Amino acid sequence: MGGNYSQVKIRYHQLQYNSPTNAAPKFVKVEGIPGINLGLIMSKKLHKYFDLRSIVSVSLQQRNIYFVLRDTTMKRRLESSYLYIPLFLKYKSQFYKGYRVYVLGGGQLGINLASDKRTRDNPELIRTERVDWQWIAGVGIDIYADKVKLSPELVYSLGIRNIYDPTGTRFGYIIKSLHMQTLSLNLNFE
Repeated sequence: MGGNYSQVKIRYHQLQYNSPTNAAPKFVKVEGIPGINLGLIMSKKLHKYFDLRSIVSVSLQQRNIYFVLRDTTMKRRLESSYLYIPLFLKYKSQFYKGYRVYVLGGGQLGINLASDKRTRDNPELIRTERVDWQWIAGVGIDIYADKVKLSPELVYSLGIRNIYDPTGTRFGYIIKSLHMQTLSLNLNFE
């Protein structure tokens, strides 16, 4: 289980704001909101220091996108409930006094479980593609107790593909691409 701070790497088309009657936004701003993760650990020991690992998880995320106009700001929500299916390699240090430091890296498939009908019918929400691919990298520490292993870890993921769907939002034509970025602090129990 853990918490996340999700953001999007946004690129937008060149904005035009020359005439006083032009209603196009001056710029676009993104605000991330903390979310939660909950998952199940699967691990296969490959070597003394290497594990092949997957933590299938559900992640609740929201970002607010602000379109700043001449005299007002319009807020659009980018909500998502992702099912993540990662596969990564975990490299562990030598065991020392009940502790072991590790790094991990790999990739993951993200499937947005948010209701398509709700997104399609609500012009206040920004639409995204259902499937995303992401690179992941992280660090952590294994803390061994009598019958349980506790592993706090910090993981960063970056989306590979553009997940933006420009239909259905008033100023949707302004955004060129959206790429997911998530920083997660997880607490693993084994």
